Amino acid sequence: MALKTVVDTLDGLDEAMKALYTEKDGKFVLDLEGVDAHPEVANLKSAYERVKADKATLKTEADKARDDLAAALKGKPDEAALVAERQRLEKERDDWKTKAENAEVQITGITRDNALTTALTAAGITDPGLQRGAVAILRDQVKMVDGKPVVETDMGPKALADHVKHWTASEGKSFVTPPVGGGAEGGDKAGRKSLAEMGDAERLALAREGKLKPAMSSE
Repeated sequence: MALKTVVDTLDGLDEAMKALYTEKDGKFVLDLEGVDAHPEVANLKSAYERVKADKATLKTEADKARDDLAAALKGKPDEAALVAERQRLEKERDDWKTKAENAEVQITGITRDNALTTALTAAGITDPGLQRGAVAILRDQVKMVDGKPVVETDMGPKALADHVKHWTASEGKSFVTPPVGGGAEGGDKAGRKSLAEMGDAERLALAREGKLKPAMSSE
């Protein structure tokens, strides 16, 4: 009968066999001498030593591989870092390009509107409200070509000033501010005095301007 190495209880064992066990952690362990010489134990010990040696060899080889890799990469650029830096620079370039394009659009719009306002004023549209309305109507027709405002027509590109003059003489004529005061011509008599209301100096000024018609002779 083989003896068990570890038993939970000594009940049922002969007194002589009970003396061979020692209690440890609530169990009874067979007290043996020369355990390492037992063939099974010797085999286990040999296997353990082999595993331990293999583990040490693997660690040595892993350390060597790591050192070799570090030596191989020494002095070479970090590819991931290069990619990240390139992406950062490309984004920065695109951001500045967008800002420049937006600024160019804004400057072009201001230049166009200023040129349009100047042309409308020269064409006789001086009322601020009517002027803003005319700018809103004509703005999209104006293009900046080589820094100069032009309007594309069926006859080809036309200078802005010429286009505005044509527009104010046709569909935009209602925007033109009518003349007032002493320089008024035609039917705008609301701002003029009659000859009877004028003094000699005012009559003389009209005569010098050629705006005072001589009286018809009764003969």
